[in-house]
Amino acid sequence: MDGESIYALIPQPVEPIPKERMHRSKHPGTKPPTCSTFNTQGLPIPFVTNVGGATGGAPNDAVLRTHATFGREGNARMPTDMLKKGTGIKPVPQQPVPGGFLYAGTRKPAVPTAQECDEMRQTAPPPPTKNFITSNAVENILAVPKRPEAPVDWLKKPSYGEVPQYLQKIKGEIMDEYEYIRTMQQAQAEAGPPGMRLMPEEERLGLINELKAKWDEVNVYYQQTSVLSLASLDTIGKVKRKEMYEAQLAQIEKDIEKLSKKNIYVREADY
Repeated sequence: MDGESIYALIPQPVEPIPKERMHRSKHPGTKPPTCSTFNTQGLPIPFVTNVGGATGGAPNDAVLRTHATFGREGNARMPTDMLKKGTGIKPVPQQPVPGGFLYAGTRKPAVPTAQECDEMRQTAPPPPTKNFITSNAVENILAVPKRPEAPVDWLKKPSYGEVPQYLQKIKGEIMDEYEYIRTMQQAQAEAGPPGMRLMPEEERLGLINELKAKWDEVNVYYQQTSVLSLASLDTIGKVKRKEMYEAQLAQIEKDIEKLSKKNIYVREADY
């Protein structure tokens, strides 16, 4: 195994770690700490003692007070001197009130005696002799049986098969919101971007017709020239002329496509 050696078979003596010398303060323990507030009850506030941090002089009287923890010496009691029954302060007995007790309110009636109870029992009316079993049987026999309620035919309701009123109300509110949104969008579309105006329909159609006429004119020049044949493109001038006509035709087609939209906006300065 790693770490094994024949030299480690005999345990080597372990040197004990020397302990450091105990710290002992040079200040006496009977002196209050610097700026102490111990034993300053009844003195002007704030009041502290040993402000200078002196180590000499009188010891701390908080340590030497004779009644610092268990009370004054004159009030100390022995453990066997406990308070026993009957040795405390006895209450002063109250003097009886002549004529009996005094009640703050009216007194309750006295409890009747046995003789009075017998007299009341003799003069009381006799109890009822009703036979409840027979009377209940007669009432049930003569009672009219309850008729079951007729079942409700929901198919004959006036509003059967119709849309409920609350759904119609919600549907109407939704349609009103859609109409409001559509009106706002239409007004915004008609207003157009700031600084722009909507081109009138007559002007738009007139520009389209002019562009178509221009396209026909350029196409005639393009068809009449001899640049359609690849064999005739033997000079740089012919190639450039062919590319010029094709670029003009493509640009006119793009302009016609733009003007074919429904709403065309142009700048106010162009009006």
